[in-house]
Amino acid sequence: MRRWSVIGVLVLVITATSCVVLRTCWARLSPSIASVGGKSLHLHLPDSGKTLLQKDKRWASDQLGPSDCTLGSHGCLVTSVAMATSNLGVKLTPKELNERLKKVDGFLPQGWVVWNAMPKVTEGKLTADYHQKPSHAVMDEAVESGAYPVVKYFLLGGIQHWCVIVGKDDEEYLARDPLRDDKEPVPLSALTEKIYAVRVIRKVE
Repeated sequence: MRRWSVIGVLVLVITATSCVVLRTCWARLSPSIASVGGKSLHLHLPDSGKTLLQKDKRWASDQLGPSDCTLGSHGCLVTSVAMATSNLGVKLTPKELNERLKKVDGFLPQGWVVWNAMPKVTEGKLTADYHQKPSHAVMDEAVESGAYPVVKYFLLGGIQHWCVIVGKDDEEYLARDPLRDDKEPVPLSALTEKIYAVRVIRKVE
């Protein structure tokens, strides 16, 4: 009986390890760009002066959209977008943005944001640009126009994560990361070497 228990544990360990390896390989093979690059700019966008954290006890246990996850565990994107909307004049906490998106079917079943729902949850004031591939040119144009890029990168183990860009110094983008309680924006290169997706939150013209 003990032998079968040991075998069972080994199978679980091997399966879990394989999943992590596959996710990490998939992340590294996805189209990406360097976290540093593009135009040399010196721009700091309006910023609240603090980072909203996905694990804040005021909303960490809230269900993320219709998924089985919570804002605390998987709410980096909603938290990053909430920082962008607030900086653009539509003050929303991650909790409030999550609830608004739920009411307008602004989530896919797994908790991914439906980007064309952004005007609906910001009273028509803000919109979101979806880009098929990451691009320094897109990020630079956004920052120069006063919009906020939200970028995806991968944590250890191939776990996807999002943060919001709030400026640029030379070729270094400045970010607020919803997992880090930093007082000031941090260089994006301190978080990751590569980014894999870009969305842009901007005012409706």
